Amino acid sequence: MTYQAKKIAVLNVSGNVGKTAISKNLLLAFRPNAKYISVESFNNSDALDVAGFDIQELKASKFKEIYRELMMNDDIILDVGASNVAQFMEELTKYRSSISELDLVVVPTVPDEKQQKDTYATIAWLNKLGITADRIRVVFNLYTGDSTVGETYSHVIGYSMDDGKKQATWLPHVVVEKNEIFQIVDARKTTIRQLAADPSDWKAMREAAKAAKDMNALETAMDGQMAHDLAVTAGANLERAYEDLFAPIKSGKK
Repeated sequence: MTYQAKKIAVLNVSGNVGKTAISKNLLLAFRPNAKYISVESFNNSDALDVAGFDIQELKASKFKEIYRELMMNDDIILDVGASNVAQFMEELTKYRSSISELDLVVVPTVPDEKQQKDTYATIAWLNKLGITADRIRVVFNLYTGDSTVGETYSHVIGYSMDDGKKQATWLPHVVVEKNEIFQIVDARKTTIRQLAADPSDWKAMREAAKAAKDMNALETAMDGQMAHDLAVTAGANLERAYEDLFAPIKSGKK
């Protein structure tokens, strides 16, 4: 599949929807050569420090620098923090051509009602800026499978279909399942995709630790095996989500 969307912003006026987790594990992990910019007011280096990736931090108040990067780089990911999204979108209205530079705006949401309401407020804001539904992609994050996607995220989906006018793209559903591995990879300064590809022979390491009666090494090997298993499961989900994310994207921008 050819992915036309190369310049991508990930944002939501709400916090706690997993913007950075989505940016790193669903986008950057699959396009490691992309320029990655975290638009945030405070130092977020711990969450962003990932081996093998060059990540830059800029505040929305430095929008001219962000805009320059957007114009200079053909493959770029803007991870816009909730503390900066209002100013970021205000700057978009000042520099009108910057809107047309964006191929896609990814809006993650989660099952909580407040975050869903904030999500459709974000979509309404994007529509007001002139960003059409085909360039706004909803990602359904932290899905547990307890009910259908339509039921779990009914507020967002209902808004996206309001009055029969399409405000955002939400089909096929881009679903990122809830998995504790997201916290684990942050602590290990890696991505889920990198961890899933780790070739370590955890069973052999366990056997060696048992033979040496080294309980610390045994715990490390067991933790490593469990983390790898979670990463493989989440990795398969993320690969499907990445394909679905770009399924409706058309060449060119409106």
